[in-house]
Amino acid sequence: MCGISGYIDMKHGVDKNVLRDMTQMIRHRGPDDEGYALFTQNKVVFAKGDDTAEQIDASPIEDIQCQDYFMGFGHRRLSILDLSVLGHQPMQKHNKVLTYNGEVYNYIEIREELKKQGYTFVSNCDSEVILSAYDCWGDRCVEKFNGMWAFAIYDLSNHNLFMSRDRFGVKPLYYYYNNDKLIFSSEIKQILRDETVPRIVNEEILAHYLKYNFREYSENTFFKGISVLIGGCNMNVTFDFNKKCIKDIKIDRYYALSERVKVQPCDDSAKLIGDALRKAVRLRMRSDVKVGSCLSGGLDSSSIVGIVCDSLKKDGKDSGDFETVTIGFSGEDKINEVNFSKAVVDYCGCKENLITPDSKSMMEHLEKLVWHDDEPLPHLGIEVSYAVFKGAADNGCEVFFDGQGGDEGLTGYYFYYANYLWNVLKKQGGFKFRKELKKIVSSSDMSYKAAIIYMLYFNIPAVRMLGNEFRRGGYMSKRARKAVNTKNLSMFFGSKDGLDRQIEDYLYGSLPCILHWEDRNSMASSVETRLPFLDYEYVEKVLSVAVTDKLEKGYTKAPLRKYMVGMLPDDVIWRKNKLGFPAPTEKWLWEMPKEYIMELLDNAKSGAFFNIRKLKSDYLRHKGDASMLQKFIAVELWMRAFELRSEA
Repeated sequence: MCGISGYIDMKHGVDKNVLRDMTQMIRHRGPDDEGYALFTQNKVVFAKGDDTAEQIDASPIEDIQCQDYFMGFGHRRLSILDLSVLGHQPMQKHNKVLTYNGEVYNYIEIREELKKQGYTFVSNCDSEVILSAYDCWGDRCVEKFNGMWAFAIYDLSNHNLFMSRDRFGVKPLYYYYNNDKLIFSSEIKQILRDETVPRIVNEEILAHYLKYNFREYSENTFFKGISVLIGGCNMNVTFDFNKKCIKDIKIDRYYALSERVKVQPCDDSAKLIGDALRKAVRLRMRSDVKVGSCLSGGLDSSSIVGIVCDSLKKDGKDSGDFETVTIGFSGEDKINEVNFSKAVVDYCGCKENLITPDSKSMMEHLEKLVWHDDEPLPHLGIEVSYAVFKGAADNGCEVFFDGQGGDEGLTGYYFYYANYLWNVLKKQGGFKFRKELKKIVSSSDMSYKAAIIYMLYFNIPAVRMLGNEFRRGGYMSKRARKAVNTKNLSMFFGSKDGLDRQIEDYLYGSLPCILHWEDRNSMASSVETRLPFLDYEYVEKVLSVAVTDKLEKGYTKAPLRKYMVGMLPDDVIWRKNKLGFPAPTEKWLWEMPKEYIMELLDNAKSGAFFNIRKLKSDYLRHKGDASMLQKFIAVELWMRAFELRSEA
């Protein structure tokens, strides 16, 4: 896991100071090493920075004389595989230069395949495998990768720049393009180091977040003019050196989930899904540093811990040294999952580390989290995610498992009940609907009323639109409400069958948002997070299983529950309530210093987008929608941190 920077200016050349600043400001993503590459039309020069390994023979980037360098790469390394300097980046091989963030877990198998074709290797890291794979198979090399990545390769032979992002967008890759300048990076803040990049709020994206919580659903970010390369896509950039311009930028999708999956009959869905998950977990146990896991006490993270510990025991190893991190809240019995996580630890024989964040720690970290996240925080509870990864780092874990992606594939969210019930009602009638509704209520913590409200809300567009207008519209300014463009949100409204709804969540629904926060919060503590539920082979298998098999007898995730029998306590396997590291965010909100919130309201930089009068009135009366006040705090701190302005 690392951080990358790229700077191209065909007219004026690389500003090496900007490139250096872009790279050094993400030291948290890679504290172990630092490197640079500067390109002319026909050659590359490598340079070092303050944190470059001593064994690297290169001049400091500050000492490189300005020549006709049109492009520069920067890299920060978090050493996970082959900790030696042989993994230093930017890396050159086959007349190609790589800067890369991520892990290709099946690099050993790919390396063996390449060896049979005559390729040789000097390191044991996946970076060298990527370069040889690209030399061998070109753009299609990524189709062989199983992992997470965001990288750029420049081919000195044909002057082509190739960039790629993993299938589901686990690792970020942002870019800014304006005429003959192209800047790319792991985090948005790096791009802002170039003072010519405008710091303007993307008002449509912001408005959709305020009203509907929709974000990360397109290539557009909260920063106008800054885009994200969508997961499953490649970018190729070509240059015209005679005209000193970028000739062409072409983006292609190499992975289309909807074309890869089809629901098929399955005699044993528990074995199909469980074996695929076990394979994904074991593949992600490859590491040259200490590995641990998040443990909420829910089924997803508990299953990962159960499979890891079971695998260790079968390999003759002790699971007692396997670290887990759990979150607890004092006096919050309704959202505490400590009893479940403790049961998993005792059953599996691993090690527990309990972290107890509160409003004090949230306030201590809040502005730091705003800076790390780059875009407005979803709510104050993001402190919980940060605390988990800080706990991992404090216990020496540089690699950490997490359960993100489990709900999307196994219909774990309660809104899947909504789509299921709606389709049952339409296709099978009222009698079957009542029967299925009863099963759901008896197998979850949903009431009959809540289940029906969910069904109507997620399947009738008018209900969803009016509900959000009633709840949130009053807190938005006229300008923000006018910026809402429902035509660009059409994919979110209306009823879908189970598979279509799941694919939506993988591509532009819940998952991209979660992955954004996962990356920023883990990298803030220099921890690499690994997500077995997003192994593409697992995803394709789990989506081939019918929703009716996943919601068996009203239980979500039925196949995984069955598979984990004997590896987890029954109380965890057959839990009826779903929480997933929640936080008492409303309590934390009211425990924040009054003078802090009032200063934000009285000097609001984000006033163009909010009804400040209503926010202030509700806050002083201790009433209203607490989530909208949290959004105001998030947006206000974000605009201040990145010195943003609204459009004229």
